[in-house]
Amino acid sequence: MKPFSAATLFPAILAALLWMGIGTVQRTRAGLPLADALVAELPLTVLVFVLALVWAALRRRR
Repeated sequence: MKPFSAATLFPAILAALLWMGIGTVQRTRAGLPLADALVAELPLTVLVFVLALVWAALRRRR
């Protein structure tokens, strides 16, 4: 299997970090402690990363 290039990984990492940051800020403003907010955002952040990675890989293939 061919490894992903930096041009494919960068947008996926950026999307995941943006998702994690926005979600963490929203949860901490709602009163959740920072550690709990980070743990709560982790599953969806992983999902966003995988979806963005697949999307970026498919776009680069065209």
